[in-house]
Amino acid sequence: MKEKSDVMQTEEQFQDWLTQHFLEPKHWQQQFKLAKKGIEQSVVVVALLYKEHQNFEQANEWLNKAILLGNTEAMYELGNVYFEMEDEERAFEMYKKAAQLGHPDAMNNLADMYFNGEGTGHDERLALKWFTKAAESGVVEAMFTLGIMYEQGLGTEVDDQQALTFYEEAARGGDVESLYRLGMIYFEGALGQPQNREQAIYYFEQAAEHFHLDAFFNLGYISELEEGLMEKAVHYYKQASLLGDLESTKKLVHYYEQTNDAQAQKWREKLTYLQQDGE
Repeated sequence: MKEKSDVMQTEEQFQDWLTQHFLEPKHWQQQFKLAKKGIEQSVVVVALLYKEHQNFEQANEWLNKAILLGNTEAMYELGNVYFEMEDEERAFEMYKKAAQLGHPDAMNNLADMYFNGEGTGHDERLALKWFTKAAESGVVEAMFTLGIMYEQGLGTEVDDQQALTFYEEAARGGDVESLYRLGMIYFEGALGQPQNREQAIYYFEQAAEHFHLDAFFNLGYISELEEGLMEKAVHYYKQASLLGDLESTKKLVHYYEQTNDAQAQKWREKLTYLQQDGE
């Protein structure tokens, strides 16, 4: 078995590798030299460069070097490498190690693995524990997932207020799915909240700014059927159709069949394309 020092590329080999991948040599050669000297940040940077270009062998070697220096980011990223290599058990162990040392994203990924039973047994209560820790550390994705868990009673009792609170926290952090979910909550009157069209529109518009397909469709639906503003609805349906939504495209075909034959043909062709693409 080769020693790690033999497996790692030499400066000359690294230079050749940079050339093959059309990477700017001066910056990366400097990082490589610093990494060779054991500068922790540079070790991680070089490892992530290899990972970005799917060179998992070298990424693994450099991340392990950073782990020996106690770097939790390297533990987390090595977990990502193992996960991409479909080695779920080793990914789980790396995420767990980094999570126990306080890495927020590792906490979230560890929770995901407990929740989905990847690399370990399915355990919703442990998932809830680690999603909570990740949320407390500012991971908005974890806040959104906690909203789902409290809404559906996964790993805990159903708690509408807790679910709403986590969705709101995640939305304030910019989580697009939480913005959309809040729109649906106020549109439907869910989680003990009264129906509130203005609030629903507000959250759908926020989600649409991030190109959320269903938010565009819902804004079109509200404009058409509740406000009677078909031109406004068409604008939103077009946005959703451009993102690949079949129902919005059908709406556009139906509208233009009554108003503009040329446009109707255009959107029929788009509908056919989307239907074939989805087969």
